[in-house]
Amino acid sequence: MTLLRIMLTAALAALAAGAGAQTFPTRPVTVVVPYTPGAGGDFIARKLAPEMARVLGQPVVVENRVGASGTIGTSGVAKAPPDGHTLLSTADTITMLPYLYKSATFSPSKDFAPVAMVATGTWALAVTPSLPAQSLAELVELAKKRPGGLSYASPGLGTPHYFLMELFKQTARIDMLHVPYKGMSGLVTDLIGGQVQAALLSLNVALPHVAAGKLRLVAVIADHRSPLAPSVPTLQEAGYANFPFAPWIGLLAPAGTPRPVIERLHRAVGQALASAEIRESLHQQGLEVALSSPEELGTRIRADMERWKDLVERSGVEPE
Repeated sequence: MTLLRIMLTAALAALAAGAGAQTFPTRPVTVVVPYTPGAGGDFIARKLAPEMARVLGQPVVVENRVGASGTIGTSGVAKAPPDGHTLLSTADTITMLPYLYKSATFSPSKDFAPVAMVATGTWALAVTPSLPAQSLAELVELAKKRPGGLSYASPGLGTPHYFLMELFKQTARIDMLHVPYKGMSGLVTDLIGGQVQAALLSLNVALPHVAAGKLRLVAVIADHRSPLAPSVPTLQEAGYANFPFAPWIGLLAPAGTPRPVIERLHRAVGQALASAEIRESLHQQGLEVALSSPEELGTRIRADMERWKDLVERSGVEPE
């Protein structure tokens, strides 16, 4: 009798989940962006929202909840009802937050249900044109000849730019002076002017300056060469195999969201990404469409968390 009750309960739960998915969504869907307007996660969310709304039959509203380096908006979605009506548009940096901020009380792998990876981006290692280095090998050779004589800029301690450059320094066995900035605009200006010699930039930020002859790219950090800069090799191609940190942007739901709801959201994202206009818009931002299954995104999140944990621990940076 006990077994029968268990089986009956499981069957009723499955029916309820199926019924919920058929009626979902019953009200507007909110996509929370924990970054300022214009950031990659915000840009993508606003591009997807109208098409997803058409597919789902309900408005899809994008809401920026910024603060505490993205942890406020992210924490809010983790605590939201797991019914699919509240989503998070986030970048790969979510996987490093628990190791850097005490306010990040969530686990990216346990407190969220992946919906889909939407796009991947590219980091570009840029140098000032006045630097006599035409390639990554020449940059490394120059840095070895002048220990501490070259500098690199970042938007500050605790940013991916800083950690990835420190990892590169360790791997290449070079010494470069870190110059922290409070934002990207002053950083790029000083890089162009030669006050600092190198920096990691988003590819779409770097390319206009490269076209104008104001910056030079020596490598990219990505899964493969970017079609926007096909002549620039990846760090892996240049012999640095431990750089699987290609940036990505994806959608997450609160953990416990029913699988049928996740699947419907995934289909809506896929149909939105089928739009040629959306794909071209992402391309112009240096992003490539990279629709994944929920399982693939979950695997990527866990792998990135392990990489960032190791890198942050080795850096000695304490959580704020």
